[in-house]
Amino acid sequence: MKKIYLISGFMCDKRLWDKALSFFDSSYKFIYLPIPLEENFEKLLEKIVINEEKINLIGFSLGGYIASAYALKYKDKINKVLVISSSLCSLEKKELLQRQKAIELTKKFAFKSLSEKKIKTLLEDKNNQEIITLIKKMYEELGKEYFLTQLNATLHRKDLKEELLKSKIDFSFYFSKDDILLNHLWLEELELNSSFNFTKLKRSSHMLPLEEPLKIALYIKSWLA
Repeated sequence: MKKIYLISGFMCDKRLWDKALSFFDSSYKFIYLPIPLEENFEKLLEKIVINEEKINLIGFSLGGYIASAYALKYKDKINKVLVISSSLCSLEKKELLQRQKAIELTKKFAFKSLSEKKIKTLLEDKNNQEIITLIKKMYEELGKEYFLTQLNATLHRKDLKEELLKSKIDFSFYFSKDDILLNHLWLEELELNSSFNFTKLKRSSHMLPLEEPLKIALYIKSWLA
């Protein structure tokens, strides 16, 4: 049996993977790792408990950053890492200020649901109401505590490029070439200076596990082969 550990992104839960996992049979075992409720990033990593070695680890978006940081911290535990829709660098100043403002407003007033307009910026198909509803539902059900904790824990994230290049871990990157949430220059520089595998879809979608579940499933199977 092939065992794979999964970490979802910001304000997402295991429902993110349901469609993709429906394409696997019982010879695969997927283990979902929720992002711990911890505002200190190092403590967050310490609370991800995996009691075995040579694991296959997949992370989406924020989960891709967390999975990579975990792999670099606990190298002996890792077989390979797949990073989906994530660039593993520090936040740009504009994004950092936006997130700090979001934290302040949420603490001062109330937790606001994610608007459909914002959700649509994450999607290729702007009219897929099923996916829009699911993203909104995950966001609302996780709620204020997860929102503030996940933002605070990952606000001042470090650039992982140098550690990645020094490591001997098998990393693969899978993303849309027009995903507006990614730092594409950072990814291009990493690709130029590493032997990691990069797969770029001719898409703008950030939410690839929801919009491209079959492609994700087929890629995971080839990645594990």
